[in-house]
Amino acid sequence: SSAAQPVLEVRSNGTPQRRPFVYIGPGRGPNEGEWWVELERPQPEEWQFRVDTGHGRYETPAGQAWFCTGLTRLWLQDGQIFAYRPAPILSPARVEKIAAFEGSLPARPLYVYLPRGYAEQPERTYPVLYMHDGQNCFAAYAKDSFAGSWRADETASWLIGQGRMAECVIVAVGNGQSERLSEYLPPYVTHRPPAPSIIRKAKTESLAWSHKPMLGRADQTAAYYRYEVADTIARTYRVRRDRAETATCGSSMGGLFSLYLAWEWTDFARRHAVMSPSLWVTRSHSGPMETVERLRSDRPRDLRLWLDSGTQDSPDQGDDGMLDTRAAYEALLENGYQLGPDFQYYLDEGAGHNEAAWAGRLPLVLQFLFPPEEEGVISK
Repeated sequence: SSAAQPVLEVRSNGTPQRRPFVYIGPGRGPNEGEWWVELERPQPEEWQFRVDTGHGRYETPAGQAWFCTGLTRLWLQDGQIFAYRPAPILSPARVEKIAAFEGSLPARPLYVYLPRGYAEQPERTYPVLYMHDGQNCFAAYAKDSFAGSWRADETASWLIGQGRMAECVIVAVGNGQSERLSEYLPPYVTHRPPAPSIIRKAKTESLAWSHKPMLGRADQTAAYYRYEVADTIARTYRVRRDRAETATCGSSMGGLFSLYLAWEWTDFARRHAVMSPSLWVTRSHSGPMETVERLRSDRPRDLRLWLDSGTQDSPDQGDDGMLDTRAAYEALLENGYQLGPDFQYYLDEGAGHNEAAWAGRLPLVLQFLFPPEEEGVISK
């Protein structure tokens, strides 16, 4: 800070608690110093603060009145929170595009989000999140979207800067376009599309009608992620390979694919966000949904799992499968899962089956998948 005597203000129910910083040495330039403050008592899980820099000025996050974080030890630099002492100068987050990734599936784009300071901090490695329908994920490539952007790059950068999410690499994998449905469909399902007059689907769902049954090929897509995409990402970027540090996220058919990965490919990733999953396509002629029955009867998996849907259920606004998703949630409860740090079910009141709804829930999802990590004592 360049303030003569900065003061930490911690927000409380009444008057903010104030505690002056202690000067510990020079900063990055002649007009900056390093300052330290230690609070007398632990803060709640998430606490809010700002820095009084004097003369009625405060250091706060862009567009917000207070910083809000779950970290108990942190470093504040250039208006951003860190769980470690960062390099003096950091480049902003960026998204790289691999225009046509070649592999066992048809060529498609990969979009790779790299967090702040990736280039300046070569010693750091990162957990990795794989998102489906990659064309829709990032504001930086919104022009590639076929149904609107989730703005995952902007959301992740804001949460990371607030100390509300751990730094991570995000890999958005493009879908197979005309092959999208079969690529995300579990292999234990043969989908027989109903006649057009009775198809109920969201505006964003591309389901070309055909008399022919469609065979699920999600096992091939899972192998493509696990052995081709993930291997390429690991060779190219500094990501952690263990399943505990790997996550997936998808919506609609992509949500169903994330649930398939969670249940059938447990060695790939432990963390999964299943948003508005299209469970209806796994329904058999006798009535039960095969995926839900597997969640109910198979042995429990070691997972960190987010499951959600909206409540909007009309042909004009999109069927978000609220009852189907609720059935999946109840099946997991029957199988021994309990709501808590590793399992969350969220019902988004009034939300439909569209990109705007998923973008709106993404801050909750990202904080659940990768909460901020304490990285030890930041030395004085």
